[in-house]
Amino acid sequence: MNDESKIKLAGRKILNFFIHLSHSFRRIGNHINASFKLFYRSRITVFLLLFYPIILLLLFGSIFAKHDIYSFNLEVQDNDNTIISEELILNLTAIDILEINRLSSDVDPKEYLQENGLYACLVIPENWTLHSYNPSFSSSNVTLIIDPYSSSAQSVVHIVMKTIKDFNIQQNGSIPRVNIETENFYSDTISYIDFFLPGIIGITIMNAGILGTIFRQAHFKQSGLFRKYATTPLTRWEYVSAEITWQFLLAFIATTLTVFTAWLVFSFSWVSFSVLIIPIILVGVVLFSGIGLLISQIIRNPKNSLVIGTLFTIPMLFLSGIFFDFTGIKTLRIISKFSPLTFIVEALRSSMITRDIGNAWMNIGIAFGIGIVAIVIGVFLTKWERD
Repeated sequence: MNDESKIKLAGRKILNFFIHLSHSFRRIGNHINASFKLFYRSRITVFLLLFYPIILLLLFGSIFAKHDIYSFNLEVQDNDNTIISEELILNLTAIDILEINRLSSDVDPKEYLQENGLYACLVIPENWTLHSYNPSFSSSNVTLIIDPYSSSAQSVVHIVMKTIKDFNIQQNGSIPRVNIETENFYSDTISYIDFFLPGIIGITIMNAGILGTIFRQAHFKQSGLFRKYATTPLTRWEYVSAEITWQFLLAFIATTLTVFTAWLVFSFSWVSFSVLIIPIILVGVVLFSGIGLLISQIIRNPKNSLVIGTLFTIPMLFLSGIFFDFTGIKTLRIISKFSPLTFIVEALRSSMITRDIGNAWMNIGIAFGIGIVAIVIGVFLTKWERD
């Protein structure tokens, strides 16, 4: 075979590849179009995926957001006992969402936090004021002891950091004489809506992924559509890709409506909105679509699928810390790590509240890994001929 023949053969292979790819995208597009028609014809599906999260947001937001019951506990141990250290504590006390409790100097802060299920203690060391104003010391640190697994502690860190920054300006102008021993940095304030909204977004993604997938799988089985798919060029991977794309579009639209409602009704700050929310939604859809696909394949009777799906989603609602922060309760904190929704909610809160991007990507990675495994197993179990 001469060089000209080799070039023509390579050209045909490339052309065939793109023709195959275009056919694949066309089949995926056709399935998404059919999904849209099926979606708006089902009122219960529209309600569960678009309006149910908004109703939860309005209900819990109206109950809790305007009553200032959401606050953070901060233990303070003053080993300096000077006018300056007292002034710093008074500055912290003046913050409405902080509940200050003073510890005596003979108490071990770490043991006290562990024994009482608390998450943050500010320790002001001995001779702190003296070192702050001594030219031989560049700065004088205070120590903030936190539970690294508590989202409340992460919020306290930033509140204290901001207070110390203001304290430096108040005492020394722009000279940072006082520092805090922490490497994290967080956003200014947190309200109940700030805490609650990431959980509602997580519910939106979960409903789109699990309940949406189970409902559609049940409908396709009952209508015999899967057996028809088996006679078409549509592959199972193309079908799954189309499903994930469709669920992502639904979840994105529902999330946008939910955030807009939070802004309109509860004055949610758009500053808290992070661009990481897009990959989190995508990974969440992969995760929960995979779980929904698994449930649909394991439960052979389509009539039981939605019931089983609901039994999966309800425990996750209450074991993922969506409605209340239970990080101080060790047992629930451990159990929550077995809920797939926890990883999505933690990723959302890390990106929107604490700005801990590293923690957000870690949870995204865990959720993505679980989702890929679930999808691979679900596709392997899928047999259109028998459905």
